[in-house]
Amino acid sequence: MRKIKTVLCSLLSISILACPLVSSFAVSGAEDIDTLESQLDKLTKQSQEYQKTLDQTENDINEKEAYSEALVGKIDVLGQKINATNTSINKLNTSIAEKQKQIDKGNKDIDTQLDALCERLRAIDMAGSASDLEIVLGAKDLSDFIDKVNLVKTVSNIDRELIDDIDEKLTVVNTQKKELETDKEELDKEKDSLQGDLDDLNETLKENKELLQDLYTKNENAKSKLDDVSGKISEREQEIKAYWDADAKAKAAAAGASGHIDVSEQVKRHEQRQQQQSSSSASSSGSGNSSSSSYSDGSSSSSSSQSSETYEYEEEEAPVTPSTGGGYVWPCPGIYLITAVFGEDRTTYAHGAIDIGCPMNSTVVAAESGTVEYTFTTCYHNWGKSGSCGCGGGFGNYVWMSHGNGKETIYGHLTTVLVSPGQYVTKGTVIGYSGTTGYSTGPHLHFECRYNGVKYDPMSEFSF
Repeated sequence: MRKIKTVLCSLLSISILACPLVSSFAVSGAEDIDTLESQLDKLTKQSQEYQKTLDQTENDINEKEAYSEALVGKIDVLGQKINATNTSINKLNTSIAEKQKQIDKGNKDIDTQLDALCERLRAIDMAGSASDLEIVLGAKDLSDFIDKVNLVKTVSNIDRELIDDIDEKLTVVNTQKKELETDKEELDKEKDSLQGDLDDLNETLKENKELLQDLYTKNENAKSKLDDVSGKISEREQEIKAYWDADAKAKAAAAGASGHIDVSEQVKRHEQRQQQQSSSSASSSGSGNSSSSSYSDGSSSSSSSQSSETYEYEEEEAPVTPSTGGGYVWPCPGIYLITAVFGEDRTTYAHGAIDIGCPMNSTVVAAESGTVEYTFTTCYHNWGKSGSCGCGGGFGNYVWMSHGNGKETIYGHLTTVLVSPGQYVTKGTVIGYSGTTGYSTGPHLHFECRYNGVKYDPMSEFSF
């Protein structure tokens, strides 16, 4: 009896000493935690804005880079057209030069023929300027007369034919030359037009490159600011977690030997933050589609007896903390009393979960969307007991869920299970009702988290 009184006095002393500390901590920390959470909300919004800017600049960069590639392709085609036009112009210049040579030769031939004719006329003039009639009348006889007449006609016809032939050829060559010159003028105009288009494209390409450079700069700035804000968010989350850790320890000390912790305030704040983040994400993205195909189906072939033999409630594993967290919903809506924390020393093993003090038949929901891997539903020993009845490996009636990426949750000691192996359920869906089946001293929910098969503190999933 004396020992009992001593223990009770000690506990009372601890409670009296702890209460002022808790009150002082709560008063001094309330403003701090509100400030930290307000800063976290602002930083989260900034992060979303920077991410939005980053996404927009990346889209713009992709469009501008594609446009630059198209411009370069057009410039290449125009360059080839200009080269082809230059080749055609050079050929026409060669043809025009050849025609000019023919014209110059024809003119020279005419000049030569005219010179010969002039020489003959001069010789006739020097002989006395005799007319055709005089030449004929000077004939010695009829035969000489005929010869002289034919000679005069022949000389005149030859001169005339030569000159006419040369003149005709010159006319043809001049016509061909004019046609070539007309073609050349058209090609010159086409070349000028192509060159104008090429200059415009080069100017557009230059402007697009300048815009791209601006986008690159904005993109880098957004990345830098996003990294900076992400670092600050991480710092605030760590500070908030440290606050709630200290708060939990203070409340645990105030609770004395019972070790019961009320986390209602933390859970409510966590749920409010989740709702705000969901609203911000929905407003920034416009629409969101949840996917249920990323989770693999559970094996429905595993029997209840296999589950109880394979997964032992007392199983001990080294605790880990997964790299992702903070997204789960509280598995017992409206009930926030933790009667056993993760890692609690139970002499032969450390508690690998948290126990939530739920009354009988309290609602239990899925903390995260996923696939039901295993269930146990045939334990009827729904009362407090000091040893295990052996059902469900000590879990009693339970639900075991897989959430992808190696993460799993277990909900133990249920009165009723409402889901089946292989079934996909969304976050917040009712999966059963609490009880005290299996190895359980009284009504509560055993909530366990595993990462790649290793247990870790479920409280890390609530950003406390």
